[in-house]
Amino acid sequence: MILRVVLIIWCVAGLACAAQQTTRTSDSLFASPAAELAREHAPDLYEQAQTAWAEADAAQRHKDVNAADDQRTEARLWLAAAVAEAERVQLDQRRAELQREEERWAKQLARDQEASAVVARDISRFEARAVALHEAERLSALSEDPTMSDATLDAILTRVRLNLALAEALGAHEEKLLPLRERADVIASRRPHSADAAEALLLKTEALIGETRAQWPEPRPGASTELVETALVTGFAADRAGSGVLIRSERFFTSSGQVSSATVKRFHGLLAAFPHGPVACQVAVPELRSRVWARRVALLVERLRHMEDPGRVSTGMVVTQSLSAGAVQCTFAAYRGF
Repeated sequence: MILRVVLIIWCVAGLACAAQQTTRTSDSLFASPAAELAREHAPDLYEQAQTAWAEADAAQRHKDVNAADDQRTEARLWLAAAVAEAERVQLDQRRAELQREEERWAKQLARDQEASAVVARDISRFEARAVALHEAERLSALSEDPTMSDATLDAILTRVRLNLALAEALGAHEEKLLPLRERADVIASRRPHSADAAEALLLKTEALIGETRAQWPEPRPGASTELVETALVTGFAADRAGSGVLIRSERFFTSSGQVSSATVKRFHGLLAAFPHGPVACQVAVPELRSRVWARRVALLVERLRHMEDPGRVSTGMVVTQSLSAGAVQCTFAAYRGF
């Protein structure tokens, strides 16, 4: 009798220990970090594992040990599958993140390379412009000499080649640059006594610069400064105002009242090189009713219209104390603020 009581107590204790062991196993199995990831990334498989474990608990309560063991084995297999699926999902996510990061850096590299190319072009353009302006200043002084000297021809041809370099830096195509380079070589080899061919070529190079700039819908930042600098070194007074860039000269008319061909040519070059917007010119006169000055201004208007876009420049007379008689002031309105 005592032995039977001991056996019953032992069996009850054993069942209690088994239940506690099962509970501890369940807690450790489903509370692990791997199981948490499985619950997050593979919820269907994780739910299957929990269902199988619950069925194992039910079989255990019904004293069906074999069924309980089978269900626990199935639960572990489902959970292992869930963990494997979670790891695969995480790996795919990481791979996608790396791919996006790689694409982002590839785009950044492309942007950096494009920016570097722009900077290189800008540096080339500004260097070419600086040299061209320096040479233009020397040419401006030489062009006042009515005789054609070797120094004058060399100065014009140097400016031509520098203008071509500037046009190339601005983006002019080789098909337009090559004929002008060849003409410069021909003039340099023949050494003509007249400056007409060289000056005509110079105007064409300035027109090419203008054509390149004209492809932009409006002047680029810094264009007003370029216009002022170019005007100054080519013999004009220039400054920036609220209405635009103001170009002035007292050399449009000679002492005898004739229109200066040299000044008009330089002004045509300036117009060609900076092609945006209308240009309004005013000629300072002693009085508006002066027939002499009316005739002179009419001659100037006629000379200024000998350009590709004759309607771009408007010319009128003004009586003012700020300018001497015969001085001409032109406003490049499109270069206001640039």
